Amino acid sequence: MSVELAGYNQGLVKRFEKEANRLRGVAGADVVIEHVGSSAVGIGGKNIVDILIGVKSEDDMEKMRNTLTEAGYREGHDTHPDRIFMAFRVNDDNTDRETKDGDFHIHICVKGSETYLDFLRLRDYLLKNRSEALEYERKKKDFVCEAGGDRKKYRAIKSVYVSELLEKARLGWKR
Repeated sequence: MSVELAGYNQGLVKRFEKEANRLRGVAGADVVIEHVGSSAVGIGGKNIVDILIGVKSEDDMEKMRNTLTEAGYREGHDTHPDRIFMAFRVNDDNTDRETKDGDFHIHICVKGSETYLDFLRLRDYLLKNRSEALEYERKKKDFVCEAGGDRKKYRAIKSVYVSELLEKARLGWKR
């Protein structure tokens, strides 16, 4: 699968708000729903809306996976023991495809876990450091070229840089 980047799309904030309201209706009151990812910090990217859902326990992660499956989400390729990855494809025709512009990625984590906090740390760091955010946006374009447009290679290259950003973010982050 190939990766395509686009400039920042302000409409994704409204898409997040609308989907967050829908998710609150199916997820219940005990979860925290946060906008994370490039669209949350005002930079371009794949124009996919990343949503972090914080739950109370690992058991609740499984319950949320089931709830989101019933709400039309599918578990994706990037699930780990400390995070469940789900995706929702707009106008999905039930064919297996990568998500694209305007779709949603959900990251389910236990509230307060390092993975959960890292999503917030990175978002908050980039919001407070506009020059770093713009550099990240520029580097993502370089990573696409370096990966030859291959999405899997792009993720691997980008993850090294994101780890560096997270180290900076962890130093001064307070919630």
